[in-house]
Amino acid sequence: MKTKQIYYTEPYRKTLTCNVIDVKMGDNLTDVVLDQTIFYPEGGGQPSDKGLLGEAKVVYVRLIDGEIVHQIKGRIEKDQKVQANINWDRRYKYMKRHTAGHVLHDVLMTMTNKIIPIRGGHGNKAFLEYQGVVNSDIKSELEAEINRVIQQDLPVITSETTQEELIRDCKFVPLNLPKSKKLRMIKIGEFPPMPDGGVHVKSTKEIGQIWISSISAQENKTTIRYGVTSNPEK
Repeated sequence: MKTKQIYYTEPYRKTLTCNVIDVKMGDNLTDVVLDQTIFYPEGGGQPSDKGLLGEAKVVYVRLIDGEIVHQIKGRIEKDQKVQANINWDRRYKYMKRHTAGHVLHDVLMTMTNKIIPIRGGHGNKAFLEYQGVVNSDIKSELEAEINRVIQQDLPVITSETTQEELIRDCKFVPLNLPKSKKLRMIKIGEFPPMPDGGVHVKSTKEIGQIWISSISAQENKTTIRYGVTSNPEK
């Protein structure tokens, strides 16, 4: 990968001066590769960042063939120096929502050991999906315990890791780990670590409050839909 991932080392950074190292014109959007970026590419259920590169609008960021590609509307030249500005309100919303999903999972796993995580989405319709059945009767208890844990102001630690470390340290490791980017994990307080490549808040208290809209089971699969309210200052 040619691009330095500043969104991991400085997840709260809102602006950055970058050099354009590759430009590919398309019919509607221009693909741009930078030497470093604060724009998170879509992945792990977390939507990509949006914002500006100079005066060009960044409408989508994705990982393509191992490179972070910024898809823009506007004109940018190769070797140009540009100022990156992310839409911080959008970024912070999805950081909180993604971290909230991990807190939900961590608390849920203390209440049952009969399910296996399948996938999650942390966009506008946030959800977690599991193999196995979770009784919807625990909804109120689960929600209350999650919010109690959040208020403990637990540290959220993300770090680069290896497949061997994930297998050694994590209870659940997906079989289809990405091969086009470095592996990462998240650990919240004293809960067990989990594989994760997203961008997160640094403390659970930043999340605000989690509410669970539904717990539904069908064909031995459970889907938990959740949301986050309030916008505390970090």
